Formats: sequence, structure tokens, C-alpha cells
Amino acid sequence: MLAKEATSTHDDHTLPAEVEGNFDVAKQAQNLLSLMNDEQYQFVAAPYLQSSIGQHMRHILDVYRALMAWPDNDFIDYDARRRAHPVETDFTIAQAEWQAIIEWLAGVTPTSINMALRVNGEVSLTHHAPSVTASTLGRELAFVASHAVHHFALIRVSLSAQGIETDASFGLAPATATFCREGN
Repeated sequence: MLAKEATSTHDDHTLPAEVEGNFDVAKQAQNLLSLMNDEQYQFVAAPYLQSSIGQHMRHILDVYRALMAWPDNDFIDYDARRRAHPVETDFTIAQAEWQAIIEWLAGVTPTSINMALRVNGEVSLTHHAPSVTASTLGRELAFVASHAVHHFALIRVSLSAQGIETDASFGLAPATATFCREGN
């Protein structure tokens, strides 16, 4: 199980890299949401995007919620979605959910990173093909962070269409950020 006694902060570099990366993601989300109003959060940058910032945020949060629901569930179910949930239109709900993620991450320990788990998910566009795959908590933490960054890149398009500037690293993959830092 996840140990609740761990209270390391993001500034503590003894955290597992997967946890530190997720703190980075959560901080970016919180910073973005602190700049938003409802109109910006609900804006759809058509024809470039078909979803609002809020819809992308709800999807990101649903993936985190699926991971956080484990180990209470037998497996992580990334297909469990809350489509049309109020978090899509009310950024204050998203702010509260990101805070819950940060609190959950604070309980992830170096020992729990290697815990085995199972992931359920659809794998075909043409027919019902559920898959249950073995994984670890660390691998799934890496996945949810990468997934969030991918959606942040899409959110960045919507922000740009609205004339909203963000931090240069928002929506940037960690490997790309390293490449840029190293002056390549």
C-alpha cells in the first residue's frame, strides 16, 4: 500500500523521479488554472481542436483518478471517464482535484514505486478488445505524467488561440526540456 507518512516536498530530490515528475505536472496545472477564468477554460479553439481546455483537463484528471483508485480496485481502469462532468466547465473543481493529486503523490514512497499492479484498457478502434496488462506503480506514474504533458501541449494551442501566454515549458516533454537546457 501507499505509505501516508511520507511528507517529502517537491524540493526534496530524494523523491522517486516518477513522483518528482508528477509534482512538476501538478504544479504546471495549478499555475495554469490560477490564470484562468470560466470563459477561457471553456473555450474551444475550433477548427484546430474539438475540445475545450476544461474537457482536456477533465480527461487528464480522470486518468489520475483511475491510478489513485488503485489499490482499492483490482486493477487500474483508464477507460473509466466522467464525460460531461462539471470539472469540464468549472476550473475551481479542477484546482481541488489537482490538490488531491498532490496530497496523494506525497504518500508515494520509493518502496511503493515497484509495486505490481494490473491495468485494464481498450486497445482497438474497430471492435471491443479489452486488455489487462501487468505493470508497476512507477511505470503508471510515468505514463500519467506523459499523458498529461501531451494534453498540456494541446491546451497550449487553445491558450495561444486566446492570446494567453504560458510558461515556456508548459506542454513540453521532459526529454525535450533536457535537450533545450543542454543547448542542443
